Amino acid sequence: MQKPALIFDLDGTLWDATIPVGEAWQEVGRKWGNPSFIFTADDAKSLMGLTMTDIAKRLCPVGLDPKDIPAFSKDCFDYEVLYLTKHPGQLFPKELETLFALKEQGYPLYIVSNCQKGYIETFLPLVPVGLFLDYMCFGDTGLSKDGTIRQLMKRNGIESAIYVGDTAGDEKATRDAGLPFVFASYGFGQAKDPDVIAASFEELPKAISRIL
Repeated sequence: MQKPALIFDLDGTLWDATIPVGEAWQEVGRKWGNPSFIFTADDAKSLMGLTMTDIAKRLCPVGLDPKDIPAFSKDCFDYEVLYLTKHPGQLFPKELETLFALKEQGYPLYIVSNCQKGYIETFLPLVPVGLFLDYMCFGDTGLSKDGTIRQLMKRNGIESAIYVGDTAGDEKATRDAGLPFVFASYGFGQAKDPDVIAASFEELPKAISRIL
């Protein structure tokens, strides 16, 4: 029997990029005329999983003219991608070994994230070429995550899939897409009623097997 596709969230699920993301956003905030602007890794973590539109609303420095919000947020997202190419996030312990094991077990691997275009591409150099068969993001579709999941499945002819994520937003999107949800509790968020829980990356194969 063919194994279902595994579709992974990125931030908090496949890597932790909160430190470099916080550094990048802080640099942009200070460049925009607020030399005391502080944006920490914890601040970045609190926004992971949101769409770019929602992040832009929460990211702006106090006192920024509302008309400047679109330009400021674009500057943040553009510089974030540039910064991550030189200062990438960190993989989780046992991640590569586990991904190889899942692939060897016959699971096709994919990524769907709420990020901008170019962001997933800063993660991919950390893993072997071809390990993930395809990826798609909010910047590609402009859709909510469940819509992006559906688009990726349609593009790749995927009939059966499981989503792996670390936030309540991931859980809701998974349910809206009609898929089982694996909660990566080692990540950044919470989940209400996941199908299974993986407390570490290396627990994913066992957690996924309990869904089948």
